[in-house]
Amino acid sequence: MSILSLGCSNKPTEKEMKIPMLFDTKEQAEKEAYRFGCEGAHQMGDKWMPCSMHKHNH
Repeated sequence: MSILSLGCSNKPTEKEMKIPMLFDTKEQAEKEAYRFGCEGAHQMGDKWMPCSMHKHNH
């Protein structure tokens, strides 16, 4: 399975991620939330991330 990255930037952090976490629309992020074991989406700048809240693992 191949993963298409969004946007045209080549930031090192994007290469390290195995699944995309930033999406252009809230709907896309909500559809991917199950991969992270959560529901909903939250805005991060001009993009959207899965999960209704940003999780912090301790």
